[in-house]
Amino acid sequence: MGVKEILDKHILKQEDKVGQDDEKTKDFAAPVDAIEPPHQDDVSSGDDGVVDNGKAVPEALSKRQKVKRHCGRFKWYYVAAVVVLLVILLPILFKVIIPAIMRNVVNNQALPIISGAMVFTSSESMTMALNTSLDTPLGVVIEPVGLALHAPQPEGADNNESPFVTVQMPEQYVDGKTEVEIPTQTATIQDDTQLVAWFNDFFDSETTELRVKADPLVAHLGKLKYSVNMDKTIRVQGLNGLQGFGVSKMNFILPAESNGTNVAGTLMIPNAAVLTLSMGNVSFNLWAGNLNLGIVTAYDLTLKPGNNTPAFQGELYLDQLIPNLGAILDSQNGAISNGFIELNATGNSTSYNGNRITYLEKVLGTKKMLVQFPAATLVTELLSGLLVSGTGSDGSNSTLLDSLGQVLGNVTLLENMLANFEADDTGSEDEAAPSETSTSRVRRGMGAAASKSPSRSVRTNLFRLGLRGLRGRK
Repeated sequence: MGVKEILDKHILKQEDKVGQDDEKTKDFAAPVDAIEPPHQDDVSSGDDGVVDNGKAVPEALSKRQKVKRHCGRFKWYYVAAVVVLLVILLPILFKVIIPAIMRNVVNNQALPIISGAMVFTSSESMTMALNTSLDTPLGVVIEPVGLALHAPQPEGADNNESPFVTVQMPEQYVDGKTEVEIPTQTATIQDDTQLVAWFNDFFDSETTELRVKADPLVAHLGKLKYSVNMDKTIRVQGLNGLQGFGVSKMNFILPAESNGTNVAGTLMIPNAAVLTLSMGNVSFNLWAGNLNLGIVTAYDLTLKPGNNTPAFQGELYLDQLIPNLGAILDSQNGAISNGFIELNATGNSTSYNGNRITYLEKVLGTKKMLVQFPAATLVTELLSGLLVSGTGSDGSNSTLLDSLGQVLGNVTLLENMLANFEADDTGSEDEAAPSETSTSRVRRGMGAAASKSPSRSVRTNLFRLGLRGLRGRK
């Protein structure tokens, strides 16, 4: 091929190229109205992020996605912040907050004394058992602990004073409201003065206070161990002065036994407390004002909650009772109108298996317990003793008149009673005429008793009531 042919071919290629460029230029120069808008299907939505020019559009993120992306970027900062907070807060939680909660739970415990027993065995010790309850929001294990029992602390007293006794509480698992049993155990008397002070208030009051200390009380919450000092004052039901103490049955022992016992019967002693008290042999002196009328003893005295009817034996001092019977009845007008004769009883002695219980004697010896005798029963037994012979332990027969012969110098009971009545009624101590018989003295004395004073009429009615009761026995 020649040079000319080669040049012609090159020129034709250039012309074709220029023609193609002119076509493109025409397309771009077309009017705006001539440009057809893109179809909706040709434009990508926000979901695929692509438009017709081929460039990607950012997706719209949800709040969750934004948070996730944020945490992903700054997660190590957050981890570091959490670690720092735990380092600060965990010691506060376990060393401050939880112990404070434990102390609050312990201090809010009512520790009610549900039941229990106190056996006064000697002046150095007693046997005790108690039942109470604890209430915790979570299950805890309490290690064995000694519970120190104190009398309420007087103002200004030393907080380090000794308890009067300490009882041992075994290990307990407490979850919610749980009954706790302190088993029967012998406790040493650590402070006799405190015990006397507490029992004195316990005897007199409907309720009294008892201070309970445990130092420390160790509790396990799971694997965690906490020590709490417990110092709690609780309320305990008391004996309320043994209100209702009385004699329900009584009869004379004639002739008197060798130890002087001339009366026996049944007492009625209420125990308003929830504790059972075992006191051993307890003796009481009987008083009418300042006049000691006798002594009675209840053997193996155990006072359970509620009414108790222990047997008793004793000695009435007839040489004091008979000459002063008029004065005694004079002081009983109000009580007799209610059907009772009232005397006072004070503690004389207390012993358990031969051991003197000195702290009980200190308490009972200061009390004046009101003892009620049913008037009709007392008069009936008195007349029965006058008229009906009894058989003594030695097999001999005797009436109360026989016993009074020795006491009153062979002057009959009725003559002494009526002589006493006459002296009170007439204001004269003149002796009766020698010619006056016992029968006339009886009539005159009964007439004077009925006419001069209402109290004498009461005596007369008691006498008749006693006779009626005596007939009912036959």
